[in-house]
Amino acid sequence: MVIYLLIILFVGFAYSSHKSNRDYMFSSRKITLPSFIATFVTTWYGGILEVGRFTYQNGIVTWFIFGFFYYISAFLFLKFFSYKIHNNNIDTIPEYFHKYFGYSSGLIASFIILLISSPAPYLMIFSTIFTYVYDISYFYSLLIGIFFSISYIISGGFKSIIRTDKIQFTLMYFGFIIIFISLYLNYGGITFLKNNLPCEHLSPISKLPLGYILSWSIISMITFIDPNIYQRVYTAKDKQTIKKGVLLSILFWIIFDFLTISVGLYAAAIIPQESLTHSPYLMISDIVLSPTLRIIFLISLLSIVMSSIDSFTFTSAITIAKEIGNNNTVIFNTRVGLIITCFTSLIIATSFKHVIDIWYLFGSIGASCILIPFIKILNTPQTKIHYPLTSLLIPGILCVIWIYMENPFGIDCLYAGVSMSIFMNFYFYRIKHS
Repeated sequence: MVIYLLIILFVGFAYSSHKSNRDYMFSSRKITLPSFIATFVTTWYGGILEVGRFTYQNGIVTWFIFGFFYYISAFLFLKFFSYKIHNNNIDTIPEYFHKYFGYSSGLIASFIILLISSPAPYLMIFSTIFTYVYDISYFYSLLIGIFFSISYIISGGFKSIIRTDKIQFTLMYFGFIIIFISLYLNYGGITFLKNNLPCEHLSPISKLPLGYILSWSIISMITFIDPNIYQRVYTAKDKQTIKKGVLLSILFWIIFDFLTISVGLYAAAIIPQESLTHSPYLMISDIVLSPTLRIIFLISLLSIVMSSIDSFTFTSAITIAKEIGNNNTVIFNTRVGLIITCFTSLIIATSFKHVIDIWYLFGSIGASCILIPFIKILNTPQTKIHYPLTSLLIPGILCVIWIYMENPFGIDCLYAGVSMSIFMNFYFYRIKHS
């Protein structure tokens, strides 16, 4: 594992020169298809241990929550938004709000993007893996995760991320194919799972509330405002790269989701609930894999999470750099943004117990505040809206209040926030044209 970390560090630092600010931040918008797929797929799966935990507890409904809904959202993003993003010469999401809604709205949009793109959840997962293997504290594991996932970005920028993502793409599939085959050969296939799992684990009708499950269909639309997806589409070489890249990435997601959810189901069938003390993936690897194969699988997990840490940190740093301003020092500002992002991520990572809580909270606030306005800007940029700052803030405030009140009337906070956003954007638009 240490050798793997050093190799990633070396690859990240190798050939880290850049010709310009845009080359450092966006690879001069020349990302080819293999690079696009590698970085698109790997960045998507940073929360890998949470997928295992959720599958262990709830079964195949995980595929709908973390899989199917996101495939649909990614396809809709490709169809309706990706080409517009690529054609427009606007390199970040907050820049749209600055241009069409004004400075204050752009500042709020930047803050929301920082919540959405925080690497904290993925640092938490890195630390969980590292503390499981080594006798080291959770906090020091967070620092190690930051160093080995982020330090090479300081000199290499986006190109360093893409180079490391290519290696991590291969390793993530290799590790899960190994453990899936091992489980199948040792325990059998679907018959074993049917005989050893609770019936609801293999049924799409879960014990989870239907409203909660469906709320993830809206949370999945955060794909539309995910700064990492935006960056990859913006930096693609051409439209053909975007089209083939997104469609092939969805196919790779389907394959990988089959592997991860299958392994989670095997873990639920093999490990009794009362014996579960760590992540199901980590414990099942101890049971079924030889020491050598177990190391490969652990490296696979690290590859998945580290590919998200560097990407989310970098997009957060760019967001901060853009707000600092001054194009002559944009690389310096981005590096300042990296430091600020690392510091805030440590605070968030030590304040939450479960990764899914961060996704759900920040995702709900993000979707409530900027999802509808951003869709509106992309589709009807010529229209204006009165009181744009109010239309951004009120839905987010309502969402937070709803969470604090523990979802009154049994209505999920996301429904309340997004409904308010739709109403306010429509209402203020109607006011302008009445």
